[in-house]
Amino acid sequence: MKTTIKLLTTLVSAALTLCVLLPSTASAGSPIKLEILSSKPNRVTGGDALVAVTIPDRVSPAKTNVRLNGKSVKSSLSPDSGNPRRLTGVVSGFRSGSNRLSAWARSLNSPANLEVFNSPITGPVFSGPHQTPFICRTAESDLGEPLDENCSANRKTEYFYRTTGGDFKPLADPAQKPGDLAQTTTSDGRTVDYIVRVESGTVNRAMYRWAILVPGGDPQAGWNDRLVFKHGGGCTAGHQQGIANVEQVLQNDYLKRGFSVVTSSLTNFQTACNDVLSAETVSMLKEYVIEKLGRAPDWTIGDGASGGSMQVQLNTQNYPGLFDGIIPSASFPDNVTPPQPDCRLLYRYFDSAAATGLTGAERVAITGIINEQACIALGSNTGDVLDASEGCANPVPSELIFDPITNPGGIRCSLMESMVNTYGRDPATGYARSPIDNVGTQYGLEALAEGKISLNEFLDLNKLVGGFDVNGDFRAERSVGDPEALETIYKTGRINRGGGGNPGTPIIDVRRYADDRPNVHIFLPSYMMRARIRATNGGSPNHVMFRASGPVNNRAMEDAAIDTMSAWLDAIKADDSNASLPEKVAKNRPADAVDACWAGDGQRTDDPAEIGATGPCTTLYPPHSLPQQRAGKPLASLVYKCQLKPVNAADYGSPNPAQVVRLNQIFPSGVCDYSKPGVGEQPLKGTDISFGPEQTVEFRKRKLFMKTSKRRVHRSKRGGRVKLTATLYPCPAVTWQRVIFERKVRKGNQGQEDQEEHPSPRPGRKDQRLLPGLRQAKDGQGGPQEAPEEEAEEAARPLVGGGTFRLRFAALWLHE
Repeated sequence: MKTTIKLLTTLVSAALTLCVLLPSTASAGSPIKLEILSSKPNRVTGGDALVAVTIPDRVSPAKTNVRLNGKSVKSSLSPDSGNPRRLTGVVSGFRSGSNRLSAWARSLNSPANLEVFNSPITGPVFSGPHQTPFICRTAESDLGEPLDENCSANRKTEYFYRTTGGDFKPLADPAQKPGDLAQTTTSDGRTVDYIVRVESGTVNRAMYRWAILVPGGDPQAGWNDRLVFKHGGGCTAGHQQGIANVEQVLQNDYLKRGFSVVTSSLTNFQTACNDVLSAETVSMLKEYVIEKLGRAPDWTIGDGASGGSMQVQLNTQNYPGLFDGIIPSASFPDNVTPPQPDCRLLYRYFDSAAATGLTGAERVAITGIINEQACIALGSNTGDVLDASEGCANPVPSELIFDPITNPGGIRCSLMESMVNTYGRDPATGYARSPIDNVGTQYGLEALAEGKISLNEFLDLNKLVGGFDVNGDFRAERSVGDPEALETIYKTGRINRGGGGNPGTPIIDVRRYADDRPNVHIFLPSYMMRARIRATNGGSPNHVMFRASGPVNNRAMEDAAIDTMSAWLDAIKADDSNASLPEKVAKNRPADAVDACWAGDGQRTDDPAEIGATGPCTTLYPPHSLPQQRAGKPLASLVYKCQLKPVNAADYGSPNPAQVVRLNQIFPSGVCDYSKPGVGEQPLKGTDISFGPEQTVEFRKRKLFMKTSKRRVHRSKRGGRVKLTATLYPCPAVTWQRVIFERKVRKGNQGQEDQEEHPSPRPGRKDQRLLPGLRQAKDGQGGPQEAPEEEAEEAARPLVGGGTFRLRFAALWLHE
């Protein structure tokens, strides 16, 4: 395509004229503000996005046009109800890959431009290549057979109502009012019929469920402008779509307040224990919900228990902005440092003949967990994900799964294989790199120091505890972490240190106390997360811990968590100061956002949650310990593989010579030195890290060339007038572009003198005037622009002497 412009101007000769297309990025002072409200600009999916255009006072919104890749999309926008100078709407038509969104009005010097990258609704966006094979499960969830290899399904809408008896029942028509229909009063004070719309479908190969109050069928009538993402627990290696049941979003505690509730099978670690994939799914699904609602929520809460707590806490650090506040429960900081591997080794040792003499109290002293069966639960419940042959869940068929003998080329079902895009592969084996390491770990060291086990019991334990091989099977030798994997867990945020977006996110950690039972959800990880936040940030003003036990107390605690978090986030949103987000989180913390516990009949007691505290809550719900801490590791430590120090016999009391020999045989390279950083330990590389696919942005500085006609060139001593018909090629790109015309003039002594007599703009200087023979492209008009034939005012330049220079002397705006 070519753009033809006719102009009449004065030139010395019919020299070749060069047209330079300047970069079309918005200037720093551009008065128009362009935003993508539904996601970050590089995370748009599905070809559409909720767009906002904020227009300055001196510009008429009616005379402002918005273009996507050169095509006007203003008709998709309308004035915001709260701000007539802000246009919002869902814009469709984003092409796959890079896009240019632009806005301009004729009274402005420059347009606003926004680069947008659009990815498929099936993903991936930043989690890396899709896992294969991948088993679809849409049919068993009543969404029909999958539509493609990405397990896509048609969307489905259902309605439910809350009964006066406290149940959810199906409802055929939201306009109906059953006799037992309950009402609810939302957090913004509206009393409405308790009718819920649930939409089901697929995004990012995952099944989603989305619930919202729709009294009378209207989703705007009950929504309180707040969103919550529910995350599921467990931990498996993926290779299947998973299930998201309707019950997962029929959450009365949130819906009754007016929240919209969203979940997905890939924000459930029981489907795939991959926190990057979870973050990507949240981003994509949140975008979809915002576009359907037509406005962004005031704020979003991330809510999840156990494996769900890992997701919301990791995503807060590594992908800030997905959640404005989080409520983790049954909490673990991340999926790399929980106690499962150690407990799996220890309970295997406890079951061996060598440990038959250990009493229950001695086992508790070694593990640190008050219930001697709890470490067994920790090791067996989710420990299988360490094993390449055991970590996949139904419906992955056994014949597809790796076996080192019968099926060495099968699916490797380990946590690290599930996250191979993050960890990378060992070229020597082709397997995902693994950081698992216990070289130098002295299991039971604190029990020995306290006199609760003997030195021989300590030696027997550490000699026989063993480790894991590359397939996750037990072996006599200790586990050895891959050096690159060890660096990866630090620089990519797989170890949650409480950095990244953590300081700018309120956290209310909710703990249903279970230390006294055979339960994997022991209390210490909540204290561990706080200790890491303090070590990283110098304090923990964003972290609160609630504790309770029993149905009445748990319900009161969880209601308090939602209401306190809501007040906290409302205050932050209302804070229009120039303070940083972490500063706003700290200064807007509500008075009741303090550590507390619930006991009796739901009675609250405020009491600090600190290791070593003696207050009523700590007495009632005491924290205990974990195997790593009983091996000497400090609570706030980020050490995964420890640096080693030589064995010092004096550290073990008064060992006899034979025991000293055994110590050195068991720890030939030395023992852990927790006064030093971990092997590979380094700062967090950054947030919003992408593991693929690469996003290629095509926008760049371009040159257009002008071919002129040599007809009707009239020369004179002082120059001549040239009537030019110029063709610009290639065609100007997609949006308003500034074009600078330059003329090439021969330069000599007489020319220099003449230049002084008739000054012109200096070479390289931008002249903001339009040539009289050119005009601005009118707002809203596409295609090439043809200028009227008007005589130019520019003086002729004499052609004398040798040499050349280019002289910029005019500019105009063009758009396709």
